[in-house]
Amino acid sequence: MDTVSTTAFWSGMGIVGSAIGASFLLSVSHSSEPKHADAAFENDVTRIEIKLERVATDVEYNKSLLGDLKEDIRDLRDEQTQASESILEAIRSNGD
Repeated sequence: MDTVSTTAFWSGMGIVGSAIGASFLLSVSHSSEPKHADAAFENDVTRIEIKLERVATDVEYNKSLLGDLKEDIRDLRDEQTQASESILEAIRSNGD
């Protein structure tokens, strides 16, 4: 029993080839399906990533707008303070 017969060799090769072919067929035929019941499809994930990127861009834009508005409001507050002080000085000078 030191040698393997030709029939046994090719039978073993056939079994190994069938196993490799079956695993390849399963991986190719099920590649578009989710990996498990709770997994998302790849297209859905891509769409969500794009939407998330848009939201992040909008947030950055809105943050810069709010920063500009904050500066404008600060400037308006300073102008209002100066105007109020000049009005109070005018009232005080007329009262004397």
